[in-house]
Order: sequence, then C-alpha cells, then structure tokens
Amino acid sequence: MFCAPEISHLEFTKRAEDQVIPYDLLLLADESIPAINSYIHFCEIYRIKISAEIIGVCAIQRLDSKSLEIKNLALIEAYRNSGIGAWCIQQLEAHFSSQFLFVATGDASFAALRFYERNGFKRSSIRRNFFLDNYEQAIFENGIQLKDQILLRKRVS
Repeated sequence: MFCAPEISHLEFTKRAEDQVIPYDLLLLADESIPAINSYIHFCEIYRIKISAEIIGVCAIQRLDSKSLEIKNLALIEAYRNSGIGAWCIQQLEAHFSSQFLFVATGDASFAALRFYERNGFKRSSIRRNFFLDNYEQAIFENGIQLKDQILLRKRVS
C-alpha cells in the first residue's frame, strides 16, 4: 500500500536555466514534445521533489503583473491523488504575488477538471474546437476525443 509523503519532505524548486528541460515529466500532462515546445520556453519550470527524487513538474507562465497560467502540472503516477498537486497550487499562491491563477484543460479531461475545481478554480471560458484546430492527431481521453479547451481561473487574495 502506498503512503502519502509528509508535506514537510516535499520541495518545490525552480529549475536552473542550464538544467535539462524534464520532457519525460512534462509528457505526463501534455501530448507531444512539439506541443510542450510551443510554451515551455516562456515558462518557469519548478521541480517537485521528495529527498533527491524528482516526482513531478510544474511549468508556469506569467501573463501579466497580476496573473500566472499553469501550463503543465504533472506528477508520476505513484504520487497522484496524494494531496501533492493541491500542495503545488498552494506553493504557487504563496510564492507569487499574483491575484489570479489560470489553467486550461480538455473538455474530456474529467480528472483534471475535478482536481482544479476542488482546488478553487472556476470555469471561465471555452476555446471551441481548440484540439481539432491545433493538433494534427486526434487526442482521446476517457475514450472521448478532445474538442474544446476549458479555461479555469482562481482568484488568489
């Protein structure tokens, strides 16, 4: 049985510019390297670690002085549903002076939608046909082809 790690053992550290981009982890939450490359060079990348083991990644892009967008948040499977994802959202809220956090996900990405809504995000808009217009290959989640992109927003006091 898996036991969730103590939050006190977790680290949320910024990747240095000279460190390799962790594509293996980013691919857990995005479909392809070209898709990741469309945003990653505009992002700050944070590694989620327990001791020396990197268990996840969070890529954020500053939209303006008041807003951040989570472009990618991924944990290796063994650490999902353990509270670490929520802890990462709390780290973003604590470390940045942003008033808003944004995230976008697919219309059939039910687990991601539930996760973000449980963590205080509200649906704010829909980009119709986003996945049909921007990806050459059809993307399926939960047996359903992704079509629209759902945008969510959280106000951070």
